[in-house]
Amino acid sequence: MRHFGFAFLLGGLSVPAMAGEISVSVVGAAKDSGSIVLCLWGGDEGFPDCEKGKPLKRIVVPAGAGTATFADVPPGSYAVSAFHDLNSNGVLDSNFIGLPKEPVGLSNNPKIMGPPRFKPAQFSHADRTSISIRLQGM
Repeated sequence: MRHFGFAFLLGGLSVPAMAGEISVSVVGAAKDSGSIVLCLWGGDEGFPDCEKGKPLKRIVVPAGAGTATFADVPPGSYAVSAFHDLNSNGVLDSNFIGLPKEPVGLSNNPKIMGPPRFKPAQFSHADRTSISIRLQGM
C-alpha cells in the first residue's frame, strides 16, 4: 500500500515541458540581396513592429538563406512577423503614410489589409514546429 501512495504522489507531479524550436521558411523574396528580419511574438503588445514593439526573439538572416530557426522556445502560442530588409538598414522602411516599402509577411500568411493583428498570425508550438511565411509587397 505504501508503494501505491508513493506512485500516486509522483504521478501528480508535473514535469515542465521542454523548450523546442520553431523553424521558419521564408518564400517570396524577390532578391537575394539584403536580409530577412524575423521576430517571434508571444502576444499582441507591439505586434508586429520589431523596432518599437518587444518581440521575444529577433533573428536576422541573409535574404538568400530561406530558413531561420528560433531555438529554446517553450510550448505555447506564438506569431512570427518578417520583412525583407532590402537595404540592410535594420528597420522596415515605410512611405509617408506608414505603408511598408519593403515586402512583409506573417505566420499563417493572412492577407495584410490595414494594420496586422496578432490573432490571425497565431499558431501553437509544442516541441518542433515548422512554418512558412510568404512575403507580400504592399
